[in-house]
Amino acid sequence: MDIIELEKGFSQTEENIKKLASEHGNSVEIIRGGAVSDTIHIIGDTRKIATKAGYVKELPGVVKIWNVSVPYKNIAKVATGKNGEVVHRETRTVEVKGPDGLVRKFGAGKHIFIVGPDSPQTEEQTMTIAKQAKALGEKYGILDRIILRGGAFKPRTRPTDWRGMGWEGIKMLDQAREATGIPYVTEVMDHTMAEEVSKHADMIQIGTRNAQDFELLEAVGATMKPVILKRGFGNEAEEWFSAAEYIANQGNLNIILCERGVKTLFIKEGYCRNTPDLNVLTHIKKKTILPCIFDPSHVAGDDKIVIKNLLASLPFDPDGSITETLHEEAFRKEQKCDAGQALVMSVYEHAVEAILEYESKIQSITKKIDSYFDNRK
Repeated sequence: MDIIELEKGFSQTEENIKKLASEHGNSVEIIRGGAVSDTIHIIGDTRKIATKAGYVKELPGVVKIWNVSVPYKNIAKVATGKNGEVVHRETRTVEVKGPDGLVRKFGAGKHIFIVGPDSPQTEEQTMTIAKQAKALGEKYGILDRIILRGGAFKPRTRPTDWRGMGWEGIKMLDQAREATGIPYVTEVMDHTMAEEVSKHADMIQIGTRNAQDFELLEAVGATMKPVILKRGFGNEAEEWFSAAEYIANQGNLNIILCERGVKTLFIKEGYCRNTPDLNVLTHIKKKTILPCIFDPSHVAGDDKIVIKNLLASLPFDPDGSITETLHEEAFRKEQKCDAGQALVMSVYEHAVEAILEYESKIQSITKKIDSYFDNRK
């Protein structure tokens, strides 16, 4: 029992379902329909509440109960009724509010630009990039689509590599947000830090190395902050979706999936860092209700091909991108992590121009193509 269709006007039944969900450790999300009924989505692990399906079916106003057959029930796109009828759930819109009063909306049909340093290293670097990002948003009228990124805590392959500025980095990001009004996303590495980091960050990122750290996933889910979940570099799509389900089971459906490339034999000669799986962006929209974004930096490892990777992803309809940037070329030699793949902000601006041009002239054509295949029997 994952979705309940309820006729309008049966407020007591709605309250009874909310109470029942709470008693079984679940929460509910109600989608108000425009016609004669609403849908109630049961959020969390539904195994216990499923035993009460018979009781719920007999409540006044309950029209139908829909079940999700895949393991990632909370985020699944498709649900089925008792007689095999199918319902397709709408893609979620995940909102991130900034101090500037603007709301960034993933899944609302416009590309969201997440941009900033791989890691905040100095106040000047972090503040300069934040101000450049704001100026870029104002110049093109897309400030409500700009989010700052920066990794204060860095999971690294080798223990001798630089691990970030830690809480000092969080302080830099806080200052940049205060000065510009732009919200920021930063990574959490340990479940014991999730709550404290969530008091600062507007969004939380879980990186590829921690994509199946289940305690961390649950802890981040419990913060109820919007979450970017990067794909584990060795994860199949279903493993990735199941990782997202750990977050959703905490009652938090504000999840954005991020494709950042996978490790394959094609990276062995060093011409890219990871292999981009652009097909998975289409698969996400087919199988889940979650927005998805693309990371063109980690699939490149080389700033000369970052924009090409980003533009190549556009026909696959990502809801945004997350890109590492420098405030000036001279800082590249000072950057302690992933310096080779960072784009100078003045160059990144060309990517923004291209994406906006794509949205205005080409996106409608690709949507017509998608519509043909969606409607084909």
